[in-house]
Amino acid sequence: MRFATLLLAAAAPLLARAAQLPLGLSLERTADETTLHTFKHPAYPAHTLRFTSPPGAICERQSRSWSGYLDVDVDALHAHEHGASLPLKRSANATLEHFYFWAFESRSEQAAQDPTVLWLNGGPGCSSFTGLLMELGPCNAAPFNTSKGPHTDFNPYAWNNNATMLFLDQPVGVGFSYASWADKSRKDPAPGRIYDAEAAARDASAFLQLWGMHAKELFKNDGVTSFHIAGESYAGRWIPLIAAQLLRDNEEAVAHPEYGIEPLPLASVLIGNGITSPKHQFPAYVEYSCANKSGYGTFFSEEKCADMQAQIAPCLALVNKCNTPMHDSRFDTLACKSALTYCEAALSDPWTDTGMSAYDWSHMGDYEQEEWVAAFLNDPKTHKALGIDKRGAGDKHDGVFIGCSDAVYKHFASTGDGAKDTTWAIKEILEKGTRVLTYSGKRDFICNHLGNEAWTLDLEWSGAEEFRKQPLAPWLGAEDKEAGVFRSYGNLTFAIVDASGHFVPLDQPANALVMTNKWLHAGGLA
Repeated sequence: MRFATLLLAAAAPLLARAAQLPLGLSLERTADETTLHTFKHPAYPAHTLRFTSPPGAICERQSRSWSGYLDVDVDALHAHEHGASLPLKRSANATLEHFYFWAFESRSEQAAQDPTVLWLNGGPGCSSFTGLLMELGPCNAAPFNTSKGPHTDFNPYAWNNNATMLFLDQPVGVGFSYASWADKSRKDPAPGRIYDAEAAARDASAFLQLWGMHAKELFKNDGVTSFHIAGESYAGRWIPLIAAQLLRDNEEAVAHPEYGIEPLPLASVLIGNGITSPKHQFPAYVEYSCANKSGYGTFFSEEKCADMQAQIAPCLALVNKCNTPMHDSRFDTLACKSALTYCEAALSDPWTDTGMSAYDWSHMGDYEQEEWVAAFLNDPKTHKALGIDKRGAGDKHDGVFIGCSDAVYKHFASTGDGAKDTTWAIKEILEKGTRVLTYSGKRDFICNHLGNEAWTLDLEWSGAEEFRKQPLAPWLGAEDKEAGVFRSYGNLTFAIVDASGHFVPLDQPANALVMTNKWLHAGGLA
């Protein structure tokens, strides 16, 4: 499951847009009698949203849902970016990209006014449907046997109890998202094009704006009244970049109404056990394992701890070099690759050797729920209900869902993306008025609360001095019982969730829902 939470790849920057025209909605009936809806917008000529409405019995029994793809014609995208027309004859390497999503309407009586939340998992390379089906979605993938087969159970603690939820598989190669050739006669696998977080953030912003403009038609409500981006793990890398890009694109849309783009009202981000600042979080592996600052004791011998402590300085030297701007980039890519390889081997791998899950020291080995998720999503009945394309997805491009893509993970490792700092984007969105919640399950090792607290305290922003003065205070979860502690000032909040590992909504579903609803509807955890 890796550390996880990404977004997609898809769109054009807000350059020369067409004037606003009516949204293009069309309906068609497929060969298997599934109603297929498609949306286009003149500002995004390379993009098409196509989707269907799955039967309620497949997952959500109480409200409407939509599933489908954002299709991107990459040649048309490049032509639009450069103000050109498509050539009469396509390149032999012309590709199409297909990003899969599943959206669920809020269950509440105030659904039309409830906020919209995008949830992401990633790895990089892990499907957001893991979060949907084993953490916080309207249904949970259930244990199965030969008599009943793969199925789901109703989740009473789903985050769409009081919010419309959008789950997205990205980048290309993750979950059901895939690339294909424009030339349908080609049978070899088509490549993706996004191997780093900042590139994906540009594409993600365009997808979200396109989605936001169609949400009102989809759910027959007031549209996106407030928008939030949530996720876990690699979310600490992805979400701040996506949010910063979306805010910049919103500003340009406001400045140029002739583009016909409706700004998406981004109110906040929620980052669960995220990787955000490698210079703080790599050393925290040693602190968590050896200093007993969480109250769980120490996990390694004094000799092993001393050896790991000695590796921190060379690790940080590489991390600092990685994050030193080059003449043509914010990062030194070669140093980033070296930092990622060295720091993980020296400071993270020793934990892996213990057999304890990196996501929860009290959990040994893998999570069985992952098998239930894969079995459900690979069931032919599920494919039909969700309108899944027959081929293209998965590392073997055979349409088989896999929870985490090794290929995507390797692509991002090739750019050293996981060693890059993202706190600069956190600062940018804080200063523009977007609220930030970073929360950590206390039993998590890989993105532990010590490292996350460290970067929030070290972050330089307009509220930094007052934030550091705030003590950690209890926050109340289900039944008004203490569920952890938090520190908050201005737009920034850091929280610890007790009795939980990396996957907070799995370990503490009731408390996670209370935390989320407080954040979305009351503006904080107090």
